[in-house]
Amino acid sequence: MVTNKKERIGDEGKSLWKDDSFESTNLADYSEEVANTEKIIAYGESNSGKSTFYFGIPSYEKSQGIKPEKFMMCIIFPDRPTGLTKLIGMVPKEYRDRIFVYPIDKYEDLVRATATVEKRLLEHYKKTGHHGWMVVELLEESWKASQDYYSRLAYGENLGEYFAQKRAEVKAMKNDDSAYRALTGWGDWSVIKFFHNFNWIDKIKRMPFNVLFTSEIKEEGNKDSIFYDLGYRPAGEKDNMHRVDTIIHLSHRRDEFIMQPFKLTGFTKLYKPEKITNTNAYALHRRNLEKMEKSGLKTSVFEELETAADIKPPQKPKQKSQPKKTESSEEDEDFDLDDI
Repeated sequence: MVTNKKERIGDEGKSLWKDDSFESTNLADYSEEVANTEKIIAYGESNSGKSTFYFGIPSYEKSQGIKPEKFMMCIIFPDRPTGLTKLIGMVPKEYRDRIFVYPIDKYEDLVRATATVEKRLLEHYKKTGHHGWMVVELLEESWKASQDYYSRLAYGENLGEYFAQKRAEVKAMKNDDSAYRALTGWGDWSVIKFFHNFNWIDKIKRMPFNVLFTSEIKEEGNKDSIFYDLGYRPAGEKDNMHRVDTIIHLSHRRDEFIMQPFKLTGFTKLYKPEKITNTNAYALHRRNLEKMEKSGLKTSVFEELETAADIKPPQKPKQKSQPKKTESSEEDEDFDLDDI
């Protein structure tokens, strides 16, 4: 009976409260294991230096005395092969066989590759005591893959086929009102976001090793956004920017490459835009963070944990002001065709 099934589900939920065997770790060990790992988005237009940014990591770690056997990088890669193969010369020879590539072209590959990399990097840390790197190229492709997976499950058609069908329906209709109704299939954004968020990227953000995402750009029109003055935010699902500690914009203007941070969790200010032409951008990024830390601009691990837990230290009373609308408060259904 349906009622009995609902009761069993309710009983199952209640039983979780009776299980008090969940294991913990003390704060000192937890901080040592995860506090120094990085979660980064490096974003910019094509040929702005996104792949070059993370290909500078092996040389940087070599300069820090990390031996090849302690280094590991796993790249989940949906792009053209030459995007990587042309950059192999940047990597010191003894580190090249410590970089593993996982070519993917659909959502199922994305999840399986991520699970495989997670296991591999956790085993690497247990063996060496050094955190490796997971690199996910082009976040917007992961977002599209989630939409495509949903389309295949729900309609039996891939994203391109389904969207082409809907385009034809829109064209055949005469008024805008009914044209929008042709796209009602995209009302199930909560399911699509489940595949992308809960079933994938929200798992990654909790993984205790370094993660770097690359992303193309998307126009930003929200005046309350940190990207508004630039005019471009990272492409892909809107809330990705809240899942990382660091966001760096990379750009290519004529003969110069430029790096500019937009988010540096754990620091009280951002460093200024830097020219990175013929420079190891990642190494420069790390040097800037070290300089800021020596200048007393780094917050403590405890302050970061308090912030994450929404614990605010006592402050002097301030004049009340109207709260600003944040980007995360936007309705998820407010999308344009570029998001599809």
